[in-house]
Amino acid sequence: MNRSRPRILTVDDEPANRALLRKLLGHQGYDVVEAEDGAAALAAVEEHHPDLVCLDVMMPRMDGIEVCQRLRSQPKNAGLPILLLTALDRSEDRARGLEAGANDFLSKPFDEIELAARIRSLLRTKALQDRLADLLGQYVSESVAAEALRDPYAVSLGGDRRHATTLFADVRGYTALVAEQPPETTLDLLNRYLTVVSDAVEDEGGTVADLLGDGIFAFFGAPVMHADDPARAVRAALVMQAAVSRLEIPSMPGVRLQTGIGITTGEVIAGNVGSERRMHYAVVGEPVNIAARLQAAAGPGQILIDDATHRVVSDLVTVQDLGSLRLAGKGEWVQAYNVLALEQVRPA
Repeated sequence: MNRSRPRILTVDDEPANRALLRKLLGHQGYDVVEAEDGAAALAAVEEHHPDLVCLDVMMPRMDGIEVCQRLRSQPKNAGLPILLLTALDRSEDRARGLEAGANDFLSKPFDEIELAARIRSLLRTKALQDRLADLLGQYVSESVAAEALRDPYAVSLGGDRRHATTLFADVRGYTALVAEQPPETTLDLLNRYLTVVSDAVEDEGGTVADLLGDGIFAFFGAPVMHADDPARAVRAALVMQAAVSRLEIPSMPGVRLQTGIGITTGEVIAGNVGSERRMHYAVVGEPVNIAARLQAAAGPGQILIDDATHRVVSDLVTVQDLGSLRLAGKGEWVQAYNVLALEQVRPA
């Protein structure tokens, strides 16, 4: 979040202490937001998205330790710097604060110069972490980047079983389309196409696992799960189709792209695939293989879903029942449906 001045939330039940912090921090060039207790502090973090929290420990009803714990229980607040201001100076009290997720301590009454130095140090660390998050977000999905920053030790080979929805999509007729084009034109086409399809996935809370030339491999349900992941995947697919059909390539006037999409739902392993030196977050399992083959079987503008996905979204979409399809590389037949549109909500 770009701001001209860092925003600091001060939390203290004593008005005089808040006034002092407001004066000191204002002189140091910070914007200041105030909260008078723990509940107000949690609400202020949600509303104002501060860059740092100066948090009193001794407060009625909900003390600073509990506020720390509640903030850290939310992955989105994993990188929020928390400076505890406390009159408690025992080592066990400081240990409780650190275990709750505080980044640093400052004993009351505090020195203005030391306060300024600790805040600058914490804000520098946060700026570096934000920059790292921005860089990671350019190479992996935002949800994966957030998980890696929240728990770096989780970024290792292996995974866990999840019930997820997998989506594959690519451009129909891509090879013939770019055969006579210079590489600059091909790159421009790919970048424009992959931007709209990636945005469609991430706007619905999905994860883009890989960009496969003119295709995309994405899934819904890992690392973040939602109760309606199949519906999110289908909505994303419909948005993709519409956005891609409207896409204009300046260097290829008159060309309109169409995609083929395959979607399945089922149990997979979600985790990091590769080697210790190079890995990426993905899902593996039979539903993934079937989704890839459904995508290969889809015609221009088609969204093919399996029976498991259809059972979940049948009330939400209009489909064409295609019966059982024999997919390339599969011995058995797979029930498939072509998604035509979202159901119109009828007035009561």
